[in-house]
Amino acid sequence: MHDMFEEILQYLRGVWLKKRYIVIISWLVCICGWMFVATMPDQYTSEARVYADTRSILKPLLRGLAVEVDPSKELHLMVKTLLSRSNLETIARNVDANVRAKNSEEYEAIIKNLEDNIVIRSGGRENLYTISYSGTNAVYTKNVVQAALNVFVENTLSEQRLDTDNASQIIATQISEYESRLKSDESKLAEFKRQYQGFLPGSDSGYYSQLEKNKAALEDAQLALNEATTKFKSISSQMRKEEANAHNEILRGKTDYDDRINALQQRLDDLLFRYTDKHPDVIETRNQLADLQKLKEKQLQSYTVEDALENDPVYQDLKRNYSETENDVASLKVRVDNYQNKIAELQKDLDKVPGVEAQLTSLTRNYNITKEKYEQLLSRKESARISQSVGNSADDIKFRIIDPPRVPDKPSGPIRPLWFTGVLFVGLGAGVCLSLLISQISPVVSSTNQLLQLTGFNTYGVVSATGISGISIWEKRKTKLFILSNVLLILLFAVIVAISVVPSAQDVLV
Repeated sequence: MHDMFEEILQYLRGVWLKKRYIVIISWLVCICGWMFVATMPDQYTSEARVYADTRSILKPLLRGLAVEVDPSKELHLMVKTLLSRSNLETIARNVDANVRAKNSEEYEAIIKNLEDNIVIRSGGRENLYTISYSGTNAVYTKNVVQAALNVFVENTLSEQRLDTDNASQIIATQISEYESRLKSDESKLAEFKRQYQGFLPGSDSGYYSQLEKNKAALEDAQLALNEATTKFKSISSQMRKEEANAHNEILRGKTDYDDRINALQQRLDDLLFRYTDKHPDVIETRNQLADLQKLKEKQLQSYTVEDALENDPVYQDLKRNYSETENDVASLKVRVDNYQNKIAELQKDLDKVPGVEAQLTSLTRNYNITKEKYEQLLSRKESARISQSVGNSADDIKFRIIDPPRVPDKPSGPIRPLWFTGVLFVGLGAGVCLSLLISQISPVVSSTNQLLQLTGFNTYGVVSATGISGISIWEKRKTKLFILSNVLLILLFAVIVAISVVPSAQDVLV
């Protein structure tokens, strides 16, 4: 630590011994620098403050009906793109800066100057912006700010309308395209349904529906056939019984004359109980009985089973039911065969059903997607139309100029006192650095430690300079000259700063 402190003191002694260079360099640098600062052109700054009101009373009323846009985002985008190439060229044309350009290099320099010096910043409040520009001409500065303000406002408003118009055109194009696609999908779906009508699921004419209906109808037909067959067998059994009874009746000889014969026989028995064989009544009864016996024999000879059944009303009813039931059985067999054939035909096409259903699902899905998109586009078209109508009658963003641009009556820069101060410190610093550099190039021994470091010999004593030698007087004189020079430099600095601060005295510096 002691060695470091000693080294610093050594550097300071070297600078002090070469202090004349501080005076020379500081005066040269300060005079040249102050002259340069004094001749720097004045800079004028003009600015304008504008407030963008993004609130609209129509927003809550039109929510869900019109296209909802965020005006704040559009406004921020316009702020970021204000210094784009096209906008800068528009500003240059509005202030006739392009007329002054004699060639493309000068024109590019003008555009570059506008890009570097036009500043738009937030004013500390939402949607409050400050547009400023700095230049050497006060009127030109004001005109540039006014042109930038006009471009900012006009671009924002025109961008809103342009976005709405572009959106309407794009939606109209999309609607036309989706309408064609929707018609094409409808035609494909209708043709497919017509071609595969019997295989479509979810309808009465669908494959599985037809198959189930035919199976159910087959079961009903088989049940009816079984019932009719059972009934047919029962009737056949009853008819066979009636035929057997009729045959037995024939065998027993029963005719239509049996009752009369029995009656006459009983009468004859009564007559014989009272009369003899010669009695006329007996003879008459016997004759009648003989005639009836002949008729009975004659009838028995011509009497058959069919004749007996023909006169049997029960058998005739059974015969009619037999015919009807036989017809029913035959028709039901035909119906059962028909349903069985239909089911067999349907089961042959069973492998086609998954492919048809998959293709139908794909066509239906494409149709539904296209239809949904088409309906969404129609809804958006209406929203865009409402938005366009609202945009024509009222803007989403309203601009209010808080402070219009003015021609500045005082320069805003350069801040010459600050520049003068900087030049002063630079001059003094340059002098100190040069003195330090020279002291290191041609060092002067100022202490025993320094001598020890240079020679490596120990020092046994130090002899001070006497007043007679004149060395002390000369050193004091140099010190006074150094102090006086610096005081004069500071006084000159103070005078120059004072003149730069007083407006009426600034012409003296120029």
